[in-house]
Amino acid sequence: MADKKITTLIKCQNIAPIENLNREIKSSSLKMGVFANNGSGKTFLSRLFRLTENKGKIALDENNQSPTDKLLTFGKQNGDFSFKVIDKNNNIKDDFNISIKKGQATTIPETKYLYHTFNQDYVEQNIQVLGYEKDSEIEGFILGKVNIDLKDDEDNLAKIEKEGKELSEQVEKEIDSYVKKNLSNIQNIKRLREFAYLRPKEIFQGIEKNLFPVSKGLDELFSDYNKIKSVPENLLDIGAIERINIDFNILNGIKENLNKEFSLSSLAENFKQKIKSKQTFIEKGMSLLSETESNTCPFCEQKLQENAINLISNYTKYLNDTEAKTIKQFNENTEWLSNLIASLKSIENTNSYRINSYNEYKTKYIPSSAKEELGILKVKAAQQAIQSYIDIIEEKLKDISKPILVENSIIENIEKHQTLLNKTIDSNNKKIKSLNAKKNQIGEENKTVRKEICKCAYNYLVETHKTNIKTISHLREQWKTLDLQIKKKKEQQKVSKREKVASTIKTVLNYFFSDKYTLDEETFRLVFYKTALEKDQARDVLSEGEKNIVAFAYYMGDTHLKIEREDDYEKLFFIIDDPISSMDFTHVYTLCGVIRDISQIIDKLKNTRLFIFTHNNDFMRVLTANNIVDKKLLLKKGELKDFNNNLTVPYINHLMDVYNVARKDENASHTTANSIRHIIETLTKFQKIDISKDGIAEYIKSNIPNDSKSFTLINDLSHGGWRSEQSPITEDDYKEVCETIIKHIEKDFCGQIEYCKKIIEQ
Repeated sequence: MADKKITTLIKCQNIAPIENLNREIKSSSLKMGVFANNGSGKTFLSRLFRLTENKGKIALDENNQSPTDKLLTFGKQNGDFSFKVIDKNNNIKDDFNISIKKGQATTIPETKYLYHTFNQDYVEQNIQVLGYEKDSEIEGFILGKVNIDLKDDEDNLAKIEKEGKELSEQVEKEIDSYVKKNLSNIQNIKRLREFAYLRPKEIFQGIEKNLFPVSKGLDELFSDYNKIKSVPENLLDIGAIERINIDFNILNGIKENLNKEFSLSSLAENFKQKIKSKQTFIEKGMSLLSETESNTCPFCEQKLQENAINLISNYTKYLNDTEAKTIKQFNENTEWLSNLIASLKSIENTNSYRINSYNEYKTKYIPSSAKEELGILKVKAAQQAIQSYIDIIEEKLKDISKPILVENSIIENIEKHQTLLNKTIDSNNKKIKSLNAKKNQIGEENKTVRKEICKCAYNYLVETHKTNIKTISHLREQWKTLDLQIKKKKEQQKVSKREKVASTIKTVLNYFFSDKYTLDEETFRLVFYKTALEKDQARDVLSEGEKNIVAFAYYMGDTHLKIEREDDYEKLFFIIDDPISSMDFTHVYTLCGVIRDISQIIDKLKNTRLFIFTHNNDFMRVLTANNIVDKKLLLKKGELKDFNNNLTVPYINHLMDVYNVARKDENASHTTANSIRHIIETLTKFQKIDISKDGIAEYIKSNIPNDSKSFTLINDLSHGGWRSEQSPITEDDYKEVCETIIKHIEKDFCGQIEYCKKIIEQ
């Protein structure tokens, strides 16, 4: 029975030069090497894996363009990349898909493996930008495996978290539903500060606080709100009630007059004053004049003239008119008092009307005044007190000469009633004024009711959900306690990420440089022969090859930054794209040794997973010859094929490129001239050993017909290209040169051409 294999499926559509790649790979392990010429798309594949190191979405930039647009094939709007691994037991170990749409943010899926990518992008963004110094701002720990079995604790923690989350979500849902159903339709209520109390968070905290004091239930408040909304726009104010204003000077004047004796002598007091000095004389004369009944003066016996007679007549008339006036005055006083009684009744009626209007307004429109009542006016006692005064006047009119003494208590009684009635009137007017103000500022009344609704709803929600909220609070406390216990147990074994990064970097540097370069674990600066480099000095000290070595060492150290707990090491998948740029070949061997020993350098790593992309034949040869990679692949023309180890010989690879141009109608590329030169150099070395310019020219002259332009072109290309004054070499020129070379090899070394045919036509 054949050994079981790991199945790896890679699909790639419209990603730069790779328009439609679909390959299923069977392998014994996930250690794979991919050889590809420049421009075949290997770097794009590494970039796709590197995208998975982002979480969530890759947003648009400031120009509203997506950073992933550059991954798309020219002229294409969409691209896809999928990667799937199925282990030997047919278990899916990872399966993700990245869909790229031009001009849109790209969603990065969660992956089961932790992909760690080394390519030029990584170097530029993490190494070059820092001047080949290592960022020392590394925090956190890697949690180790604890001897204590925490599965039961973690299962219980998950159970508590789930129960609390579900109950919390249900309570929040019910709170939001209640608010939406009962309050959200109330106009402008969401603008109130009190509306924020109805958030689930506030309700949850409410069980530890006092409820709001409210005077009404929600149903009543909703009713009040509807009343306020129904206030007519031009609703008139309720008028004020007239105060009672009795003139007590008049009452006191009447009192004085009632106590007077209104006889003729007293009525004619003014007249008496005029004749007082002649009183005896006038009285005797008037007596005598009455006796004689003549017009002759009884004193001087002169005949009374008409003026004298008129004077006496006027005196008599004056006395009679004064009495009438006194009676008239008392009658007027009676009328004034009667009118006063009537005005009291009118004020009483007005007050009754105001009570009716007030009750209507407060019941229909102003619920905040619902408990206010206007006082009732009872004027009967005051009327009776005034009537008693009228009765006294009536008695006086029977005999105005008879004095009547009015007790002070009568006026005081009237004054007392006025004071009491005005007190009620003033109170009523104050309440009327307040209600009118509320009516005229109905927005404030509306706002007050809405605030009360929020407070009342808050109280209701807190009381309704109190039991569940207490349960949630208890579960949260349980979770915190258990979580803390688990963390304490886990902290029994944890490793500083900073220490692991530094240790790994030092180990990798030691592979290449021994004691020439190392890393200071405190400052994270490179040390050159025990001397720490100054800031920004590494950029100038390191050669280009050394810079790439340092970058790869930092990359290996950064592996630990992806790890949160020891088990995460089992998820690592290394993606390495051409790490040997500018390296001496001895360093290439060393780098292969680092990759071979990767599970020792990363000491917690048990299973090594890696994709190594390269366009370097020698690097690929070392990887394959030393079984550093188990599966060898070739990326060419958008296809991923099994790699033939013979192709690690550069000559064969270049010969296949030239053969394709000559016999398969492929267009020449920027590497075709290099392939031609390599073939000529190899053939020259094989036959003549000497590969100097003269040796190459001699070989061309000896083996390529001198009567065609092929000789000139081959000779020129073998020296590195054409001169600026020459016209560019055309596709036909290239095809002719390639065909000339293939024919030459076919003549002397036909097996090589047969081998190319076999490989290409597989």
